[in-house]
Amino acid sequence: MGQNVVKIKSRIKSVTGAYKVTSAMKLVSTVKLKQWKGKMLANKDYNKQLDEVVDLLLSFTKKTNSPFMKINEKANKKLYVIISSTLGLCGSYNTNIFKVADAKITKEDEAIILGQKGIVRYSKEEFKVVEGFEDSTSYIAKDFVNRIKDYILKEYIKGTYSEIHIIYSEYKNSLVFFAKDYKLLPFIASKEESNDYPPIFEPSVNELVDKLIPFYLETCLYSKLLESAVCEQAARSNAMENATNNAKDLLDELHIEFNKARQAAITQEITEIVSAAKAM
Repeated sequence: MGQNVVKIKSRIKSVTGAYKVTSAMKLVSTVKLKQWKGKMLANKDYNKQLDEVVDLLLSFTKKTNSPFMKINEKANKKLYVIISSTLGLCGSYNTNIFKVADAKITKEDEAIILGQKGIVRYSKEEFKVVEGFEDSTSYIAKDFVNRIKDYILKEYIKGTYSEIHIIYSEYKNSLVFFAKDYKLLPFIASKEESNDYPPIFEPSVNELVDKLIPFYLETCLYSKLLESAVCEQAARSNAMENATNNAKDLLDELHIEFNKARQAAITQEITEIVSAAKAM
């Protein structure tokens, strides 16, 4: 019986250590979630205004020669930007991203993988992974976003890809977020062409579109990366909270089991002493 008590004490010590670790990680991820969420909400207001400007411009544009609004019909492959995490312990965050990517990407397509988990996951896939975008410690940095944007624009104008997509995590709230496939190019306005009197554009409509869409694409990329970062921290915070609660429940059960085992050991010792005294 004494060995059982020692064994339970060892388990209690081990679970207590895990409880302290998950509690600390929960606090850290909660603080990071608050920071990233503040940035995302501020950026969301900016994006909303930019969306309105772009839609207003394109609603008065009946025809444009912009290469960003044309489908590359001769291209037979697509490009996917897949946003995963570099760190683990974030629940089903990466799994959901991989499910969407696996359902969409074919062996003819190419991909830009962001995050170490995605790089490891797709290191042996049939489709080609574009090199040169896995060496950044922070893929939300402005220079890194610009590198991706410049590559996307250059290759799309060359006609390399028929479509360009980004697979990211869309944020609803701190408990609800899901993987989503969003088409970046060709660019399609969300509003119908307007029949109202068009404003006077200076410079020309084509020049405005050619200058505005690259800027809009950069902002859109940054927005999706930022939203994915918020989802990652929310997923990690939820995972660590669940782990902490599970550890606490297990500790409660182990303490009850320990008390029962200790009481049984004491009772057995008393019984042995009384039996020995009677025998004498």
